[in-house]
Amino acid sequence: MALLDVRNLYIGYKTFKGVLDVVDGISFSIERGESLALVGESGSGKTSIVKAILRSLPGNAIARGRILFEGLDLLSASKEEVSKIRGARIAYIPQEPLSALNQLFTIEEHFIDRLLLAGREQTSLLRYIRERRRAPRELRELMIKALEEARIGEPERVLSSYPFQLSGGMLQRVLIAMAVATRPSLLLADEPTTALDVITQKEILGLLKDLQREMGMSILYVTHDLGVARMVADKILVLYAGQPAELGSSARVLGSPLHPYTSGLLRSIPKLSGEPMRPIEGGLPDYTNPPGGCRFHPRCPHAMDKCRALKPPGIAMDERLVHCWLYEV
Repeated sequence: MALLDVRNLYIGYKTFKGVLDVVDGISFSIERGESLALVGESGSGKTSIVKAILRSLPGNAIARGRILFEGLDLLSASKEEVSKIRGARIAYIPQEPLSALNQLFTIEEHFIDRLLLAGREQTSLLRYIRERRRAPRELRELMIKALEEARIGEPERVLSSYPFQLSGGMLQRVLIAMAVATRPSLLLADEPTTALDVITQKEILGLLKDLQREMGMSILYVTHDLGVARMVADKILVLYAGQPAELGSSARVLGSPLHPYTSGLLRSIPKLSGEPMRPIEGGLPDYTNPPGGCRFHPRCPHAMDKCRALKPPGIAMDERLVHCWLYEV
């Protein structure tokens, strides 16, 4: 049984303009100890999928499908069941570490709240205050160990620091330490290297891979960077406008892409050889009125009448699934 199994997931947001159909039938699975990257342009539905896994979609979101974590369907589970998992067995690393932390509280105060509230739906104010008062003595050793595992020198100094006193790379390490302190089975990393320089980015990705190996975690990455996906992920799911394009091993998908959208993404990457970039013409569709059939067909050089009329299923081809009518048997 897969650790995480997402089956035929649909997500829509109700707005005054209509329903934004941002995720349109996504399926994938992650085995224990495996990593998968969701890849696509900004606005392709990647973060919405992560929020659905966390059961943190806004109240006006429509979601149907199944999200099985260790056999439990998170979409139909009770709030109590989900709360015991979220933050404990499923951990999350948010985008933009500086904005993810409150500048008025020290790293230690953030860390204490993370450890006290992980796996809980709610707690009384009196109980929280009582536990908060004795927490520093009981949890300090655990916090220092987690910071050291995230390769943070001088953990005592970092715990007493405020977020604005630390660099972006250091804050990202802090968020990683806070996420893995509870030894989760699944880590959700939403653009974990956003706004970091290339050297720091490589260090952070290397750290995540090392922690995955040491702890036996599974990781779901969200990224628009194919280079990041190639570096860290065992499998890649390419998304376009909320629809699946191609799912397979990183080596297969990026080494010999089959879907026209995947090929277009790779052609748009700058080359060291000086070969000119060839960006994909056009842009993402209006989600309140997306094109019928394959949503990529208005930008696809190989579009056929069938592409405009029918949404392509996953077609098994060269050890992967390709959602494209070009490969219909």
